[in-house]
Amino acid sequence: MSKWIPVQEKFIEIDPDKCTGCGRCVTICAAECFKMVEGKATVSNLDNCFECYACAIVCKPGALQWKVPKGGTGVVYEYG
Repeated sequence: MSKWIPVQEKFIEIDPDKCTGCGRCVTICAAECFKMVEGKATVSNLDNCFECYACAIVCKPGALQWKVPKGGTGVVYEYG
């Protein structure tokens, strides 16, 4: 990752009614974007997100909704 341009809208949301509290998203996230609060996963720091989508892949009950941030925001990768 070369730089992070702040995203104004939430691009990761967790439905607390669907979250089983398994903690998979917390465990897989290398950027530490999630934490457990009262037995449920919550998004704690989107500014760290690598946009790898791993959290959405491991969320078996489908409680986590992930969408690509608006163009020109989020992670900016540079090549070369």
